[in-house]
Amino acid sequence: MWSSSRTVRSVSLIAALLSPLAALADPAPTAAPPAPEPPQTSGAAFAQPGDPPGSELTARGRDVRGIYVPYRKVERSKPEALAQWIESLGADAAILDVKDDRGRVTFTRDLPYAKGPMHGGVRDMAAIVRALHDRGIYAIGRLVCFKDQALALSKPATALRHRKTGAVWRDRGGLAWVDPHAPIAREHIASVARAAEALGFDEIQLDYIRFPVEPGARHAVFPSRDGAPARHEVIAGTLAAVDSAIRIPLSIDVFGLTAYHPGDADGLGQSLEHLAPYIDAITPMVYLANWPRRYWEHPDPATTHGLVEGAVREIRERLGDGIAVRPLLQAFRWRAKLFSGAFIADQIRASREGGSSGYLFWNQGGSYGIVQTTWRRLDAAQRASEADLLAQNPY
Repeated sequence: MWSSSRTVRSVSLIAALLSPLAALADPAPTAAPPAPEPPQTSGAAFAQPGDPPGSELTARGRDVRGIYVPYRKVERSKPEALAQWIESLGADAAILDVKDDRGRVTFTRDLPYAKGPMHGGVRDMAAIVRALHDRGIYAIGRLVCFKDQALALSKPATALRHRKTGAVWRDRGGLAWVDPHAPIAREHIASVARAAEALGFDEIQLDYIRFPVEPGARHAVFPSRDGAPARHEVIAGTLAAVDSAIRIPLSIDVFGLTAYHPGDADGLGQSLEHLAPYIDAITPMVYLANWPRRYWEHPDPATTHGLVEGAVREIRERLGDGIAVRPLLQAFRWRAKLFSGAFIADQIRASREGGSSGYLFWNQGGSYGIVQTTWRRLDAAQRASEADLLAQNPY
């Protein structure tokens, strides 16, 4: 097991390595105070925290082993066939896009800010959710927030602008973002979450619930910003709006590095203590590919194990036991020189040792053969271990 002293050294080293990211923020981020407070910004009134963090999450939602299912697979599959495939992998939870990385609302064209042929590609999402439930699969609706080319282009006033050219600002992938300060952006996110809840989803998971911080973001202008609200207050305000719009659990995806960075030193707007009052679960994206080059270029199993275990443990210690910590693990080969069943199993072991409430695997193309094989081996080993215990202690 990863020792506590090694975890502490890892936390300090990672924080030092990643601290230059703070310089990419615009404007300079404001460090969060040690205790969470309801967000306050000039001219805005956000809902106050309601039920205690984590209270809406059922016991079922606190122990899942799940996968992300890409939009195209959902779009092209019949409900029962899709549910059967997920079950055959060994998963008991599935993440489905309800609003994807391009801003496409996958299940309807009838929302105020989601009209037109690019939306609604999944013809009967409610039937898919029912099929998942029939097989005991927990359905998580992934909702991408501010990386939203569809809204940015249909409502240009909401789009980030390039400081020098005045054109719509685009990230390194060529996609436009909307201004997190824009009321329309918040309304749109809340309306999609509410509509997805009506379809029967068990949980809404917000992704890209942050400001852009890649190097090019220093040229981004935020047209809807009024005054100088701290970024974590803007993000907390969005969470408050979504939390008040739905009755099912709300979770968020965050960078793994936020586990090691109290406050908002990186300018993401992801000050965990300020976001905690509105969420039931948190999913740190802890895949090896996201850490500094030294970790994936010359991977050491003990070190990579510590990155996952340490991130889960840090968040649990910071936010308490009420909020479920459910890491997103790596199920793809990119930057994973040690990619194998052992690599998959070690991520699971590390997350469990950190005290996780289940875990999720990510593969953008939906290829989970190695995860399936690993799960089968782990299940067989567990059954064998239980059989041995029963043989030794029949009563």
